[in-house]
Amino acid sequence: MHSISDLTTFCRKTTGDVPPKLVGASTTVVGSKMYLFGGRLVTERRMVSDLYVFDLETFVWERITPSPEDDIPEARYFHCTETWNNQLIVFGGMGSTPNSSNPEDLCVLNDVRFFDLSIMHWLPASATNSSSAESSAETLIPKPRYAHLSSVSADRLFIIGGQDLSNVWLDDIYVYDLLGRAWVQRRNFPHHCGTYRSVAVSANQRVRLPQEEVLSTDATMLGSPGARFRPEKSSPSAQVFTSPDSFVHMPYSAPPTDDFPNDIYLYSNYNFTDVKREFEVFSPLPDTDFTITDRSTHMTGTSFPPGLRFPSGAILGTHFIVAGTYLAHTYQSYSIWALDMLTMTWSRIDSGSAMATGSWFRACLWPEANKFMIFGNRNGNLIEDYNRRLLSWDHVAVIDLESFGIYQPPPLQIDVPMQGFGLSALEEGILADFEIICDDGRKVKCSRKTLEDRWPWFKDQRNKFLARARQAIEILPSSSMDVGLPDLPGAPGSLEARPDPRLTPRAFNLSEPYPITLALLQYFYSLALITPLQHAPAVLSQLLILSSTYQIHHLESLVKHAMHRALSNSTSVGVYEVATLCSCRSLQIRALKTVMSYSQKRTGRSRADSKNGGNGRNPDPSDSDNPGRSSDTVPTSSRSRGGGVSDAKLSSSLDQQSSAGSITRGYTANLSKCYFGDRE
Repeated sequence: MHSISDLTTFCRKTTGDVPPKLVGASTTVVGSKMYLFGGRLVTERRMVSDLYVFDLETFVWERITPSPEDDIPEARYFHCTETWNNQLIVFGGMGSTPNSSNPEDLCVLNDVRFFDLSIMHWLPASATNSSSAESSAETLIPKPRYAHLSSVSADRLFIIGGQDLSNVWLDDIYVYDLLGRAWVQRRNFPHHCGTYRSVAVSANQRVRLPQEEVLSTDATMLGSPGARFRPEKSSPSAQVFTSPDSFVHMPYSAPPTDDFPNDIYLYSNYNFTDVKREFEVFSPLPDTDFTITDRSTHMTGTSFPPGLRFPSGAILGTHFIVAGTYLAHTYQSYSIWALDMLTMTWSRIDSGSAMATGSWFRACLWPEANKFMIFGNRNGNLIEDYNRRLLSWDHVAVIDLESFGIYQPPPLQIDVPMQGFGLSALEEGILADFEIICDDGRKVKCSRKTLEDRWPWFKDQRNKFLARARQAIEILPSSSMDVGLPDLPGAPGSLEARPDPRLTPRAFNLSEPYPITLALLQYFYSLALITPLQHAPAVLSQLLILSSTYQIHHLESLVKHAMHRALSNSTSVGVYEVATLCSCRSLQIRALKTVMSYSQKRTGRSRADSKNGGNGRNPDPSDSDNPGRSSDTVPTSSRSRGGGVSDAKLSSSLDQQSSAGSITRGYTANLSKCYFGDRE
């Protein structure tokens, strides 16, 4: 029997120019591509400066052949590679000593190199390792290092920690101005940070909380609801017009700005016999400076990550994701964890049986698809490959993070204040020259131009309708006695598409109840889900069906976002059904997990009640599938700084779901049939 966790992860064999087994290579995601640079060949113990690109959609590798005139960087490993402005940025690492015939004669580097992805060429090395003219060059250019950390934010490259050639920790931070191509700051940082024990990450998108922006906005500037477009009218009753106090604003994604830059998150774990964890946030300031906030003591959860060696990390939405090799005397695995940075709660990401065997060591995030990709060899030996620090690229495991409630929220189409302004335009009937007729005959007045601009299907149908009308005018007989048979649009042999019969010059029969029709028009006017009506579970379900039927992709993303946030025991069955109907696989799986988790709890309570004469009821502390409250984690004795837990204790937790009830067994069987039938 398949575990439900097997629905969230699959494994594929990669094809194309698959890179050889490497040590210390770097991986960087740009769009739907991942770039691999450098490393040391395992077979020859020789370092390389090869560059590969991996297509995250097709799982095909391609080696990038450099141009003969390119100034190719020195071969290296345990360097860092970041992305900025459609360029790859390589810094430092360990290489071979120039002009030495001995491959074991090593040196460490501190150069900064750029690869332009738009022209696929390495940029010249000149003038990329200078320092600011305002400060001493001696103090600002970093010492050569390897196994360091790096991240990019606010057009600056941050280099953190690492080691020198003598393996001495370098406890400092350097900042490189990517616009000015110069080092601009150095700061002491009394922490041992390196790739063996730490990871530093940032994101291309920042999640913003509209509630904070609404509080700082003067709502009186827009006028009172119902009188924003007609100020001469007195403010009507709140029963007719939606009050801004009732608006529901969801978190959204936006590019970073000077006022809201992307933070850099540094996670370290060490002393693996009694794991210590540190979590610090670097916040860039408008100048070259930055602040550091220690949030280590804020981390909580029913369980904590074990000691993870050579961790990989990423930011997706409001979650920090870390993955790495977990080694114990009796159990070894590649373990993946997520930290909800709003609640600072840890939860484990169960990858199911796809990664139960094999050798897995390097992970990266594909944020546009909410996917976490782990590279390795599913036929390899984790212990042997770890001892050689070996990275394999033969297979990739793909984890659907959205099915765990971890995803990038959709962006705004218009600003938060303008959403309420658009809603007022609908409620006040501004430029209303069209009607939507509901299934009960009720009519909602609206602007035809607004529908055409924001509903592609409607615009296409209007164009077909007008074309048919023009054609009808052109073929009108010149005499009243000449009446021919009209051609039927859509008839066999006709190339003309038949306009939707529900559309008339002044109205459209939507055949939906009035609340659903009104909620849909509220979206078209505000390009958001902000009213209490739109967030009612039944309305959300029907909006998801409409967005899928009419291919309104932004509305679909907003509805899924709202359903994820409102998912609970009481709504999970309905969410599962509509997600299945609309082929929203990630939402479907997460809803099914909630149904099964609740069924298990009810079964446990029933057994306890029967044993204790009906008095053994256990309280249910959670009413939702919150990523911060994972049902497949093991409690620890400490809440603030718990010790690491073995994946061996966690791996079989979801295999007990056969007792979840007949309805959930049916759901799992249907899903398994759909998703396991064509798996390799």
